[in-house]
Amino acid sequence: MELRNSLSLAAALCLLAACTTPPSPQPTASGGSSPSYEPPVAKVVPKPPASVAAKPEPDKAREVPPELSQPWGYVLPTDYGVRRDEGGRGAFLAPRYHGKHNGVDLLAPIGTPTFAPCEGKARSGVSKSFGKWVKVVCPVPDELSDGHQIFASLFYCHLSKTEVGSDLVRVRRGQKVGEVGKTGNASGKSIAPHLHFEVILQDSEKKAVAERHSGRDQSDTKAADRFLDSLDEHCLRPNSFERRGADTRRARRADPFVVLSCLGREKPDYERAPAPLSTSGERWSELYSAKAFDVDRGRDAPL
Repeated sequence: MELRNSLSLAAALCLLAACTTPPSPQPTASGGSSPSYEPPVAKVVPKPPASVAAKPEPDKAREVPPELSQPWGYVLPTDYGVRRDEGGRGAFLAPRYHGKHNGVDLLAPIGTPTFAPCEGKARSGVSKSFGKWVKVVCPVPDELSDGHQIFASLFYCHLSKTEVGSDLVRVRRGQKVGEVGKTGNASGKSIAPHLHFEVILQDSEKKAVAERHSGRDQSDTKAADRFLDSLDEHCLRPNSFERRGADTRRARRADPFVVLSCLGREKPDYERAPAPLSTSGERWSELYSAKAFDVDRGRDAPL
């Protein structure tokens, strides 16, 4: 009996020792010991860095400051060129009874909307010669003001309808200010409908708002000198942009096509006007040339 109890106790002690002794490492194929087991750990795969859009190569043909703080738009939704009909030519500095044309006549059908090319202020009025008109006054972009305040008085004439009243109001870039017409001295049958558009430079907003755009007033301003010198430095000479056989200024006035081409980026491509105006205009390339861009299509169309 005692012998049986001793054997049972010995068996129990042996079993307990077998359960608490760690297993011996198993030999590997190469004769070594296999590593102890470790639970799998989820791998954290780092996210690839967000792709950075490659900066476009600068357009070497565009010599005007590429990031104007106040880039201008165009004043019409379509471009049918310059008026040229039985009533005369509408180019800047074309012959007129007071000497020379102070603006440019943009050919367009009656009712074509006209837009403010820049942020500014506007008002409207009526006169015997200009008909229904709108004046938009905008600051010139800092990059082209030579460190001085310069304001442009932009004059829209012969309108059939105006969208602003006689009191000065703020307008945003691209806002409709009127519609093309044949009012004032453009009402004759020999004159095709068009927008007469002028640009005058003044050294204060007050003077620009008070500007009368009288054809008989050919006084100059320091603001015009500064702006036109800067335009020549940053746009005309670098791009070999010029008006063939004619100047691009008259006293405090600047050639509107040159101003819109140099300050704007949204000029629509020239296209021939629909009948009955198809024979009443000429394309810009008949009057202007540039070695860096297509004048009929604008500064965003390099040659």
